[in-house]
Amino acid sequence: MLLSLGMLMLSATQIYTIFTVQLFAFLNLLPVEADISAYTFDNKTGNFDDLPARFGYRLPSDGLKGFLIGARPENACEPIDPPPIRDNLTGAFIVLIKRFDCNFDIKVLNAQKAGYKSAIVHNVDSDDLISMGSNDLDILKQIDIPSVFVSEETANSLKEDYTYDKGGHVVLMPDFSLPLEYYLIPFLITVGICLILIVVFMITKFVQDRHRARRSRLRKDQLKKLPIHKYKKGMEGKSYRHGNLDSFVLSMGMALSSCCVMPRSCYICELL
Repeated sequence: MLLSLGMLMLSATQIYTIFTVQLFAFLNLLPVEADISAYTFDNKTGNFDDLPARFGYRLPSDGLKGFLIGARPENACEPIDPPPIRDNLTGAFIVLIKRFDCNFDIKVLNAQKAGYKSAIVHNVDSDDLISMGSNDLDILKQIDIPSVFVSEETANSLKEDYTYDKGGHVVLMPDFSLPLEYYLIPFLITVGICLILIVVFMITKFVQDRHRARRSRLRKDQLKKLPIHKYKKGMEGKSYRHGNLDSFVLSMGMALSSCCVMPRSCYICELL
């Protein structure tokens, strides 16, 4: 039984490992915390908080550097203007999009189709950060650029000093520290599977033992056919008090009585 439980725990560990790996590879991304670092041509810098979307690809480990351009139209609910084409310009373009009027996934998809490498969606009349999601699987499959959400204050600062036409550029930096729930959820699922497997194993073992015990017992009709010999004090065979029951029975020339099937109620068995 201990061996079986050990095998169950090993299987559960393997399930946890596989489940975690598959979770990491599911979208080739995980929601992570990130920061925006902004720079101007005169070495002015700024750091801003953001919150990455729950769709699209994750940011590169070394960050994504690009030139920031405001979307036209601002809400990006329809196809937007592509980034400028410059033969001697190296670097990606990142578009700044206004919130509302349509879903986040549509905004980011329009930015991707226009040729931008990433999208920054900003709040309106609020500095709250929102985790952008998508409920449309068809659109979700098409998005392969990273995107983040920022506050209105951050958007105003970026527009004022760090856009492409003002000589600035931004770097989207990821922070690969995972939230607790990404460890906790797979762990709880694994523990639940382990408990279910253990309960199923114990129930199966109990049922098997019960069936095995029933097969080793005589039926009632068989017990009734056995001859009954009552033991009387002084009968030959007392010398077998500490001997073997079979020898005692053979020496007495008698068959096992029905009471010997249940030793607790058999006086002869108690003597032996």
